[in-house]
Amino acid sequence: MTHSLNSSYKSVAIEEIPVLLTMFNRPDKTRAVIASLRLIKPKLLFIAADGPRPTHSADTEKCRLAREETALIDWPCEIKTRFLDDNQGCDAAIPSAIDWFFEQVEYGIIVEDDCILSPDFFALCGDLFMRFADDLRIMQISSVSPYAAREHQYDYHFSRMSRCHGGWATWRRAWSHYTSDLRSFSDQEALAILKASQPDYSTIAWQYHTLLKYKKGSSYFWRHWDFKWNLISAAHNGLCVVPEKNLLINIGFDEDSTNTVETNPVLDNLRHEPISFPLRHPPFMYADRRPERSLEKKIYRSLPVKSRYMYVLRRLSGACDYLREILPFG
Repeated sequence: MTHSLNSSYKSVAIEEIPVLLTMFNRPDKTRAVIASLRLIKPKLLFIAADGPRPTHSADTEKCRLAREETALIDWPCEIKTRFLDDNQGCDAAIPSAIDWFFEQVEYGIIVEDDCILSPDFFALCGDLFMRFADDLRIMQISSVSPYAAREHQYDYHFSRMSRCHGGWATWRRAWSHYTSDLRSFSDQEALAILKASQPDYSTIAWQYHTLLKYKKGSSYFWRHWDFKWNLISAAHNGLCVVPEKNLLINIGFDEDSTNTVETNPVLDNLRHEPISFPLRHPPFMYADRRPERSLEKKIYRSLPVKSRYMYVLRRLSGACDYLREILPFG
């Protein structure tokens, strides 16, 4: 069943949106995220914390202090906690926390302990949660819009790229497809999915070969839960709603970060940008590649000369692979 783009629906009030906060060992960042949530005052707040790493002696105290920050939640709300004693690592702890979240709610926002969401993201989700409640094509709503500014007559577009980046939203119906075991996809199925969702054959080849290594237990790339989520979304021909304005700031680029110690050209210097309401909804649903192409150019221009040279070679190799596949001879 798909929800009509023009059907009548009632938006969810921002304070009524369930929120899952995932956290670890950064009390200062957790304090800042809680302060940002105070602007929204969500009535239902889930807090999931991974346990200390046994190889990091400082983790026990840091995790304790981070969890103590939840005492700063001073608005009327129901709080549910999932504090782990042992460390699972983010690639196990986050998806299991999302599983726990969606055992109890139908839709919600997931925010990590180093990401500040704009109140406009809550308002955007409050509208779109109901608009796309039954539309199986829509897998998630992103808060990150790292693209060059453009003149666009609508307030969001659709993308094949499901960026999570610490602040995003989805439905139970969509998350129910998640699996951490990518061996459920045969090699042929995985390749077909990548070809259907990726326009760049060099990226397809790289991701496919690293997936084969992962299935044999030797590739780190596909161990990340969000890369798995991207493949699963693609397997269901899913789309991601992307706002035309950026609605997330990542404050976690430092030595305490688990995965992002340094900034990168995708998230560098992003700021909150306002969205006007009521939303201007696009009348058609298709994956818009133009913003992704502008971002690709931004990343390319930030690369050193040697990396640019290798990038061009990979693209040429991908173009040759594409031509070999489509030409009726050879």
